[in-house]
Amino acid sequence: MKKLVIKFILLFIFAFGLFCLVDYFSCKAETKELVAKLTGSNEYLGEETGTDSIISIIRAVNTDDGTNVLVIGDSVSGQLFSGLAGECPDTRIACGNAAINISGQYLLAVNYLENHPETTDVWLFAHPLTLDRGYDMELGYGYAVMPFAIEGVLDELDEVTIDQMAGAYGRVALSPAFAGAINRSPLNRKLFFSYIRMHNEEYIQENAYEIASLYILKLADICREKGINFHFYSSPSTEYFRDKIESTRDDFNASELSKAYPDYLDSIYYFPTEWSKDYTHFDDEHAVGEVYNEIINNAYDEFFTDT
Repeated sequence: MKKLVIKFILLFIFAFGLFCLVDYFSCKAETKELVAKLTGSNEYLGEETGTDSIISIIRAVNTDDGTNVLVIGDSVSGQLFSGLAGECPDTRIACGNAAINISGQYLLAVNYLENHPETTDVWLFAHPLTLDRGYDMELGYGYAVMPFAIEGVLDELDEVTIDQMAGAYGRVALSPAFAGAINRSPLNRKLFFSYIRMHNEEYIQENAYEIASLYILKLADICREKGINFHFYSSPSTEYFRDKIESTRDDFNASELSKAYPDYLDSIYYFPTEWSKDYTHFDDEHAVGEVYNEIINNAYDEFFTDT
């Protein structure tokens, strides 16, 4: 029996040592792609996950770049406004992905305001079908939590939100050290994401606009206190989603958000579904400045006058 226990301990030490060795090489830039291929974790390589792109945006809004207008929103608004960076030198275009949730958009905004005391305007664009995002097991951690945890800014959220995230992913997963270790290795990402999908449950909002109402109204209040103009609009949508958006009207009208922005759903700019490559984003033919400027002039006419 004693020999069996010793063999088991030695086997455990060997297996643990082998895992640590593989994990070490999965974190090194020179070997991580090879390890990802050998372990079937290619899809978790950093450039494939979106986490690093969000980290870049967080760092950008924390940089004192002389701008005084902030534009944040989803990837469709990113298509729409990114080309204007050269034309609007006073404007920081920091549109990322809807998967960062409205809590992530809020963090981008408050970090920008902390580093840009002369801010005059904040523009937030969010598609209505993304306002009900909770913290799920697919994109939630990699987008809405991990990049902000790595950059050490999650503590700027309300405690209730931190508890929601901790309930979904585990409190240790909110620490910069843990999130950084997961992000450095595609193998670690695969293991962690597989674990939470099997054992954890996503945070589902008590009402469809719980998180959105909390942070959009909170950001609006902060801007009001600082004398900053806050603009909240939907990003453009294809006609494909019109009926689905209309089906959310009753829930929206029952939310706190609708009291502050009653015209939000009525002001949506719809463009032909045929202009889209995936029912959401503009295709290559229509992803051009002429189309974008026309949409901005028609849907957000204040933008050019304010910037």
